[in-house]
Amino acid sequence: MQKKYNFMNLLRALSMIAIVFYHMVITLYIYGIRQHESISFLFENTNMHIAKVGVGLFFILSGCGLMMSSQKPDYSITKFYKKRFFKILIPFYIVYSFYFIYLISTGQMLYSNPFEGRKISPYSFIFTLLGMDTYMGVFNIPTFSIGIGEWFLGCLILMYILFPFLKRMMQKNAYITIAIATLYYLLINLQYNYFECFDNVPMYMNLTIKIYDFILGMFLATILHKLPKFTCYLGLIVNLFFVFCPIELPGIDSFQIVIQCLSAFLFFTGLEDSIKKIPIVIHVSDKICKYSYEYFLIHHVVILELTKNGQNVAFSNLDILLLFITEIIVTTMLAICLKFITDFLPQIIKKTLNKTHN
Repeated sequence: MQKKYNFMNLLRALSMIAIVFYHMVITLYIYGIRQHESISFLFENTNMHIAKVGVGLFFILSGCGLMMSSQKPDYSITKFYKKRFFKILIPFYIVYSFYFIYLISTGQMLYSNPFEGRKISPYSFIFTLLGMDTYMGVFNIPTFSIGIGEWFLGCLILMYILFPFLKRMMQKNAYITIAIATLYYLLINLQYNYFECFDNVPMYMNLTIKIYDFILGMFLATILHKLPKFTCYLGLIVNLFFVFCPIELPGIDSFQIVIQCLSAFLFFTGLEDSIKKIPIVIHVSDKICKYSYEYFLIHHVVILELTKNGQNVAFSNLDILLLFITEIIVTTMLAICLKFITDFLPQIIKKTLNKTHN
């Protein structure tokens, strides 16, 4: 039986909280409520950025979790893709549809020409059907995106598509696979600026860079049970160094991000036995993870729409706190509703199909 690691859900929950918190804070700057200099200390220091670390950890945890779950006897590629479809794309379609209707009904998009100004090919709707529309927009490809799932979702879906191939390589020889992946990672980082297709595409948003986080997570799944104790302390020391180092470190940013993510992962592995002794931590982190995807799909929309109402208005710190609380409550309620709908939708479809056949 596959062992459950509680630290992974705790780390996944903390990563999601970091990303959501960053979006709540940075939106204050986007809508002119606070100056960037007055809020930047809340999410970054000289060498770290909580959103970049949160996203990197999410990719590592996704690779690790998928690699571990794929060891179950009933695993098959067909079941894998079918499960991803219902778990990822169905909620995406629902949120996309409701938000599109909302934008039309509030006059933020024209009914007659909702994507005015975009030179969109009708064929690009395939990107929306695959949940990759916002990610493709990062590469200046016009799509029907309305921002659902942001760039992150499309990048993650592409990783899922590649997973069966990567899994096969990892099962053949995990050490050779991670060695090849590391060599590739070094080369792609060093040569990144020479690729014209990557012009103006941030490295932390590009699959060619972030796929390494995912592969690293898959590799960690194969050695997790035999990691020595000292790796926990090493991870803590490295993280503390990045937190308190007052000097901007030289080198490529994405190298630092993956080191920060790996050190955080290693540190939390050492907390596994301690976490087991605190049931409330396990319960809360499991609950957050249960609704994390639905929360992720909805949170940015709620944050943008609610913060928009205070654009260029003088907000006190109390007003901002109340705004944040409102955003959390509204997003949580909508995430629970979305989870309820998507959990029962496959059952409804199945019953409908059975009645049709009978």
